[in-house]
Amino acid sequence: MASHDRDQALALAGVLQALEQVRAIATHGHGDRRRMLPCLNALLGTLDDDIASLFGGRESLHPGLRLLVDHLSDPREATYTRYLVNILHLERRLNRDQALFRRLVSGLRTAAEQAEYFGSPAHDNVIRNLGDLYTETVSKVRPRIIVQGERAYLEDERNAATIRALLLCALRAAALWRQAGGGRMRLLLGRQQLLTSAREQLATT
Repeated sequence: MASHDRDQALALAGVLQALEQVRAIATHGHGDRRRMLPCLNALLGTLDDDIASLFGGRESLHPGLRLLVDHLSDPREATYTRYLVNILHLERRLNRDQALFRRLVSGLRTAAEQAEYFGSPAHDNVIRNLGDLYTETVSKVRPRIIVQGERAYLEDERNAATIRALLLCALRAAALWRQAGGGRMRLLLGRQQLLTSAREQLATT
């Protein structure tokens, strides 16, 4: 398996795993902490080794890899397609706005220190601050991501902050995708290689 295929598949799996939890909270009022934690760890961590390590190991991304296999095999789920396209587009635009990007990076460093202090990136204070950071940075970039779901769940402050934190996680994974050589043409022309890589990683871990 080529390393760039592996890293690109893992990065897209990270995007989808975060987006899955966005959708779960928006439609059901709660997510799966075990699936959120790897995404939050990657958001606040430093890429010192490889993408899998950043998420806490390849096994931590199994849900995202399964989603990626399903999506690439038979992309009937329009919600994931819309979110994925919007996240990849927004990440590119955010990366071009250097002032806003630096502000975001600074805020993530502060959140990482806070997560270390409280012992978890999923602590309420960390999630609340990540939600505020999203509002102060990413939400100023157009087009904005519109999350669809049940109004009562979306208006809940904790849910809203968690959704925004998870969107930051998806953007972080989208940045990893781009850094690994991913792009629009890769999604269009390299679907089979990505699908093969995702299947192989599920089978060997």
